[in-house]
Amino acid sequence: MCRFIWRLKRRFVKSVTDGYLPVCDGHKIYYQCFGNPKGKPVLAFHGGPGGSSRAKQAAVWPLKTHYVICFDQRGCGKSETKRPLYKNTIFDTVRDGMRLLDYLGIREKIIVAGGSYGATCAVLFAEEYPGRVRKLVVNSVFLARPQDYRFSSPSALLFYPDVLHMFQKQSGGMDIETYFDKLLFSKKRADNERAVRYWGAFEHQLGDLAPAFPRRPVSDAAILNARIMRHYVKNRFFLKRNQLIDNIKRLTGIPTLIVQNRLDFCCPPAQAYELHRALKRSRLVLVPDSGHGSDMLFYTLYLENKKAAG
Repeated sequence: MCRFIWRLKRRFVKSVTDGYLPVCDGHKIYYQCFGNPKGKPVLAFHGGPGGSSRAKQAAVWPLKTHYVICFDQRGCGKSETKRPLYKNTIFDTVRDGMRLLDYLGIREKIIVAGGSYGATCAVLFAEEYPGRVRKLVVNSVFLARPQDYRFSSPSALLFYPDVLHMFQKQSGGMDIETYFDKLLFSKKRADNERAVRYWGAFEHQLGDLAPAFPRRPVSDAAILNARIMRHYVKNRFFLKRNQLIDNIKRLTGIPTLIVQNRLDFCCPPAQAYELHRALKRSRLVLVPDSGHGSDMLFYTLYLENKKAAG
């Protein structure tokens, strides 16, 4: 029932303001804000890399009491640039988040939030600016270590051997990721579409009972999004091997809520559990019957807000 309510709610959530940050490094960043401007500020990072901000990020929050600030990361969504991969790192994203807070005149401590790669950004933001964070809220945790983003992850090998075998046959024996990149960065549109339709779609289906790859049209934005993702993977997400966990002491004293779906094969629960063990003031909520997504985050925040209201 809570999933139905959340999916219904997010259809009717509208931003109260939006706009663009002043250009930095050739990037014009689009932002939108939801909820009560006098409420508790929430800075929400979207997933990807290569995704975009959506109303559903705000819909998980009680908008009568919170002010949710979202933005499209460099090269993504409605943000504008002529060079989407130039000066496009996770540290640039985190700095854009801080620029946005300053631009909006928000000086008080904030709640920083995100799911999947957005959780990576949220944790890094909290480590870079711990004095600006009152609470950390993350779901579908992704720690961005090499073992976390290998294409043929242990969970994929165990639960989707047929799909990976299909990819291997299509690649003609070539390493799957190498073949994927060859298609994605090819000058032939048909190759780009093939890459996005199959390999690009695979991670979004991890956790589905029956992955499918329908022959639907592939947009220019989808191709760019996939290229941004590969840009990050090739550069190891611009982080040291275990940077988020190694720097976790910077978050001492910051209360943290972690909501993790147990059937999330895209971001397996081991990452959320490791983050939880490293953070002494964290609470981990493990959802038993869901895959990759944020629907149960809505229910968890609803219960927290109801309890706080007495």
